[in-house]
Amino acid sequence: MANAIIDGLRALGMNEYEASVYSTLVGLQKATARDIHEMSRVPRGRIYDILNDLARRGFIGVEEGSPASYYVLDIDVVFDRLKDDYIRSLEETREALKNLSVKPRLSPDSFFILRSGWAIENHISALFRRVKRSMVVLCYNPEFLRRYYTIIKPLERKIDLYVVVRKREECADINLPIYEARGTVMELLNTRPVNESVMEGLRRDECAILVDGRDFFAIATAGSGRYAVIGSDMPIIGYLQKTIVERLEEV
Repeated sequence: MANAIIDGLRALGMNEYEASVYSTLVGLQKATARDIHEMSRVPRGRIYDILNDLARRGFIGVEEGSPASYYVLDIDVVFDRLKDDYIRSLEETREALKNLSVKPRLSPDSFFILRSGWAIENHISALFRRVKRSMVVLCYNPEFLRRYYTIIKPLERKIDLYVVVRKREECADINLPIYEARGTVMELLNTRPVNESVMEGLRRDECAILVDGRDFFAIATAGSGRYAVIGSDMPIIGYLQKTIVERLEEV
């Protein structure tokens, strides 16, 4: 238990001596520097500096006297303040990093390939979070819809959502606005979304997603790896998404 407490305090930015002094004082509630030194085994030459620093940072209080006594401030109040400070710092850092980010300007035939599972999941979450108006999901494998159902379903109330599959009966258990591909849309669904040269080996396509007429995202498995291809700000994306929607609404 003691080791876990020390590790937890070190995660808050304390060094080992500071964590030992603070946890010792919590146990004693109120004590002199000499008492804390003897209980914590922290070197006597360091004890005053550590106690004064903990007081400056708002962990403990000081009662003047000869000798001075140190006491623990309300732990709930201290840790609620730490939590608020941490969250505020986290938000400020996130905004600062976002302001540093410059969206790449892609030429009409440019794309990126993601090869890490974490990067793919992160991009899927970001894509679904920032969609504003409409999304077309060309689904090659219904398991994709089952896997991401909990994040796709809420979009139905916010945007125009079109989920296109080869056979509707394969998705009978999936409560989404599902359209069965026909005509030119079926031809499109029967065409691989990414050139063979991009992903080598046995291919199993999962989906191709068109978002707000500007973002393209396709996922496939090749060999033992899962890959995603991303395109953005290409004129063909807007034309393709608009055409698919028009064909679906004609049915």
